Amino acid sequence: MLILNTHNRIDYFGKSAPYYDTILSLLTFRQYAKFQKRAMEVLSPQPGEKILDLCSGTGRVEEGEVLGMELSTNMVEFAKERYEELKRVVFLHKDVTKPWGYQNYFDAIFTSYAIHELPEKKRLSTLEHSYQALKEKGRMVIADFNPQGSGIAKTILLAFFKLFERNNLNFFSFDQNEMLRKAGFKRIETFPVLAGLFQITLAQKN
Repeated sequence: MLILNTHNRIDYFGKSAPYYDTILSLLTFRQYAKFQKRAMEVLSPQPGEKILDLCSGTGRVEEGEVLGMELSTNMVEFAKERYEELKRVVFLHKDVTKPWGYQNYFDAIFTSYAIHELPEKKRLSTLEHSYQALKEKGRMVIADFNPQGSGIAKTILLAFFKLFERNNLNFFSFDQNEMLRKAGFKRIETFPVLAGLFQITLAQKN
């Protein structure tokens, strides 16, 4: 049973950076690549757009002028090496639960399998930072587990979280769409994936 506190999880993810995509593929029933492709289609990044890859891990977004923010220094270094030939993709070591210093700057924000990892009391403030950092017609795409799943999907996810994400079981009481509205987002669309185990959320600032 994998139960890690916040600092241990950061250390774990950092050490696993070279194998991160493979681990996520296994943990998502080998649907990770397909899920990410669908999420990118929803994000639809365009050349020249300023895109924030939030909790970027080893890097997800390749189109546009991309800034990745990630707490794990190992992940940041791995991502820099991975994208070293793309000068328009930059990665920073940053705690995204603290103020970012960006206002009306990004055209879009993308985050994948990260919201559920944030401390329960920091999720809303992180969404508020996201809202503030977006331009007036900006958009945010969240790709993650589905906390409002039901039936067999919820049963499977609960079993998974009890084994691998026990510290994040509070995610199941997280009403993501309501928190997005509280943060200021006006239009919210949710796309269930793989029988409701995962979901992609598109939130428009205005």
